[in-house]
Parts: sequence; structure tokens; C-alpha cells
Amino acid sequence: MSPEVKLERLSQPAAEARLQSSRLAIMAPGSVEQHGPHLPLGTDAFAAEALAEAVARRLEAVLVPLPLVGVSPYHLSWSGSLSLQPQTLISVIQDVSECLARHGVDKILFVNWHEGNTPSLRLAADSLQRKLALRVVIAEAHIIAHELFGERAQLTHAGALEAAAVMMFDPSLVHLDQATDPTPDSEAEAGHAIFRRRDVFPVLYDFHEVASSGWYGDPRSATTELAEEIREKVADYIAQEARREFARVRPTGG
Repeated sequence: MSPEVKLERLSQPAAEARLQSSRLAIMAPGSVEQHGPHLPLGTDAFAAEALAEAVARRLEAVLVPLPLVGVSPYHLSWSGSLSLQPQTLISVIQDVSECLARHGVDKILFVNWHEGNTPSLRLAADSLQRKLALRVVIAEAHIIAHELFGERAQLTHAGALEAAAVMMFDPSLVHLDQATDPTPDSEAEAGHAIFRRRDVFPVLYDFHEVASSGWYGDPRSATTELAEEIREKVADYIAQEARREFARVRPTGG
């Protein structure tokens, strides 16, 4: 049986030993937001946790819990969706990281599946590096998965990629027979193109501007076999790149 990597499941002596030996903590910020009629509100959180646990095993690190809720204000038109203020997420990460630094951790890896968390993670990372002298790496797992599996599972909201991502965590949470009334891909792709511009662009206010039904894509190609392939390949990629980045000698001014 594989050794436990989740901090909350370890005894205090076991946690102390693991933290002092690896000095690396992994965090998987979450999100609770609508993902159509066929996927759970916790889709992004569950995907991040499943991948973060796999990465923690590869790096012999500790997976540290964070709140499931992330920064998702543009999904609040749909009942059940929840959101933190960006500063709230930043503050939680800072508080937890200060504790970890006290316990000997000197490296933090974020494994993130929710794009709305990214600005907060960048700001938190900058603060942790400057104030606590921690090395911080951010892995955008959903982008990596799209790059590795884009032809088989397009980057959609609640499509095949995310359905398979939930299957990594718990296949019983995926109900493909209820996947009805998706927003046409052409409509959603046009909306995404506007908000993903990097030169002159608006800020997304409500996800209806992207997908009138709240979701788009075709989840029917998601399988547990695809889920396991995503877990293995994405976790391998993140672990490899994180090792490389943490080993890099950072130049200093002066």
C-alpha cells in the first residue's frame, strides 16, 4: 500500500518526519461552481486534489488541505456556486504557508485546475517568495491536460476533459446520461476568444457571456481509462517540471 501523503490523515510524528524529509508542500486550491447537469459543483476541486495526490506520491511530498471554495464570481448566477474574494484565498494561503515554513518547509507547489484562482496564486506566490523566502511553483493542471489530450478531450467547460478529471476522483459523481442542452461550441469558443485575448480585453463578469447554458463540449468520450491516463501523464509531467524548477539556481541581484 502506498504511503499516506495527505497531511490531515497523518499522525503528528509522521507529519513531522515527512515535512522535515521532503521540505515540500503541495496545495490544490479548489472551486465550487456549476458544471452543467452531469458533473458536480466540486469538479475543479476534485480534479486538482486527485492530481495533487498523485504528484505528492511522485515527489514524496505532503499534500496540505485548503478550502474547497475558490475564486469563481462569474458563476454565481447559477445556484450552488460559491466564491471567495481573491484576497481571502491569498490570506488563507499565506497563513497556511507561514505554518509550513515554521515546520521546515521551504518549497510550495500549487496544483491548480481552476483558471479563476490563477491571479490569486500568482500574488500569493510573490508574497511567499519575498516575505518567507519560499520557492513557489504553480502547475496549471487543466492547461497541461489540454496540451497532452487536446485532440481527445477539448478544453471546454464540463466537456470530456473535465468529466474524465472527475472520474479520477470518483466515477460515481459523473452522470453522462444527464448531459443535455450544451451551449453550441461555436458560441462558447467565440466568447472564450474575447476573454482570453492578451492585448486589449474585457474582464469576464458572468459566464453567460461565454456559454448561455453554463457549459459546453461533449463529455460522452470520457471514460475511466481516459481518466487514469490523464492522472498518470499529467502527474508525471508536473512532477518532472517541478523537480527541474526547484533544482534551478535562482540568480540574485547585487
